[in-house]
Amino acid sequence: MADPELTATGLPGAGWRGVVRQVWQARLVRNIVTTISGSAGAQAINLALIPVIMRIYGPEAFGVVGTFQSLTIILIPWCALTYPMAIVLPQSDRDARGLIRLSLWIAATVCGVIAALLYGWGVQASEALGIDILIPYLMLLPIVMFSSAVLEITQQWLYRNQRFSLTARAATLHALIYNATRSGAGLVLATAPVLVVTSALYYVIHSALLLIGIRLRREPGRVSGHSNAAERSHKTLRQLASEYRDFPLFRAPQVLINALSVHMPTLVLASAFGAVPAGFFALCLQVLAMPSNFIGKAVGSVYYPRITQAIHGSEPVTGLLMRGVAGMALAGLAPFAALVIAGPWLFALAFGTPWETAGEYARWLAISEFAGFIGGPCLVAIPALSLQRTFLVFELVSTSLRILAVLGGAFIVKDPLVVVMAYAAANVLINLSMIIIVLFQGQRWYRRLPVRTA
Repeated sequence: MADPELTATGLPGAGWRGVVRQVWQARLVRNIVTTISGSAGAQAINLALIPVIMRIYGPEAFGVVGTFQSLTIILIPWCALTYPMAIVLPQSDRDARGLIRLSLWIAATVCGVIAALLYGWGVQASEALGIDILIPYLMLLPIVMFSSAVLEITQQWLYRNQRFSLTARAATLHALIYNATRSGAGLVLATAPVLVVTSALYYVIHSALLLIGIRLRREPGRVSGHSNAAERSHKTLRQLASEYRDFPLFRAPQVLINALSVHMPTLVLASAFGAVPAGFFALCLQVLAMPSNFIGKAVGSVYYPRITQAIHGSEPVTGLLMRGVAGMALAGLAPFAALVIAGPWLFALAFGTPWETAGEYARWLAISEFAGFIGGPCLVAIPALSLQRTFLVFELVSTSLRILAVLGGAFIVKDPLVVVMAYAAANVLINLSMIIIVLFQGQRWYRRLPVRTA
């Protein structure tokens, strides 16, 4: 008998103990808790070591690495054209493996082209954009991009096979190795080049740990919700590329535009005001991402295949998404509210007095990050509901709004704090609109299904 899934009503059992027992038996909840446990260990290590790293390197060095990471994240969506995100979708494991091969070929080709372009014109482009602080590190970009593609491919394969315990253990070990490397190297030589090089190992370490885990613990059987009959399917890479072309055509531009809008402020702050304000903003992004990585990514990695299964089974998804949004709101209320109330004091206490201004940035960014945090379940439902085309238009509009807000604060008002405030206000409006649109489209999708008769 298949494990029960969490439903809104009808939980059997005697009293509250029966309710708790039934909730725990739900496979969806168990998977979320397993993934969160790994994220909890990783975030505990981050919380312990990031203050040490900040005190070792200081705002200027962190501004350089923050600018490097922002540029990398903006370029990453082009690496494998988001084909790895489709790995969880095919009913056939053979087709999923074909998508893995397709993603690796595309990533290798794209990274090779980018390496050639950077070698020929990277210096001129950096100087034109006002981010010449990155010139010594340009050739690291293709390496980081390819390792990020390998990580995404590996994670999606593990999500498909519901290997959440492996991803949880790897997340904890990765956080320990990665942060220990950065802090240990900084104790020897606390310079921006050391921080950039050690930070570039982020994707390499994580993907290596997952691949080692897969090799050491092979599991012959799994429960995936995919039909055994579908295993007879065998498609060429060209056929798979065509079948899932919505990802490069709509999802990749959407992710690229979203990454540009999220990380553009770091590049603008570095160009207009120098490395220090960029470092403040980059630290805020990293700190505010912790609740998202701790709970949001864990929930998303479980919700994505769960929503896909619900759609394959013609189940209603709006209720599932609404419960996810409500749960995320409850989970994130306390940490985000603390930053809004006491951001400068908390940052000075944790990272040292030079970082107090970053806490002022965090006050405003916490509001916008909370709006994005609660929308996590809706965000992962976009590809499952085939809304890439709709949200490509949405991302174009929302990115235009973010760009206007950031450029207005930087080049009209000429105040870095105003840049942050305007960016946060635009984000709140955008994220709340995204939640409403996905819920509406989910309800619309279910109403259009053929009426089933008993």
